[in-house]
Amino acid sequence: MTMGSVSKRAKGVVTLEFLMIFPMIVGLLYGAAGYGVLFFNKYRMQLVVDKAAASVLALDRRQFDAFGEEAESYSNGVLDALVGQLPADTSGRISTKSCSTTSSGGIDLLVCALVADGSETPFLPQLNFGFLGTFPPLPDSLKVSSAVAF
Repeated sequence: MTMGSVSKRAKGVVTLEFLMIFPMIVGLLYGAAGYGVLFFNKYRMQLVVDKAAASVLALDRRQFDAFGEEAESYSNGVLDALVGQLPADTSGRISTKSCSTTSSGGIDLLVCALVADGSETPFLPQLNFGFLGTFPPLPDSLKVSSAVAF
């Protein structure tokens, strides 16, 4: 064997290894970036419901006879305004937005929730591998909620 033939074989092996491993590395990077975008969108939605729920704390309870109804109405207005400030790709997917009051063990709670729908069109572009499914697998919806006692 000459040195030239060994290096040609080595180059071929390296090329085959690269062709086998490169798609996996690209897939991992795409999946990581995709989930990063997805989690960032959920984080922005969580900030919106946190601010809407906390907005009830700005109201003076002594000024209202039916404070629960006023708190719910005020927080829904804040939630609508804050959802309007979300990017269009996120705010356009919001299927449920609500702030409602509940009572748990004698404590009044204001619970604000958002649901973004991704069942019709996924949140991110996906690759379809036929019988293997799609990559990366994505949830059908993003749900966030926040509660505050008043």
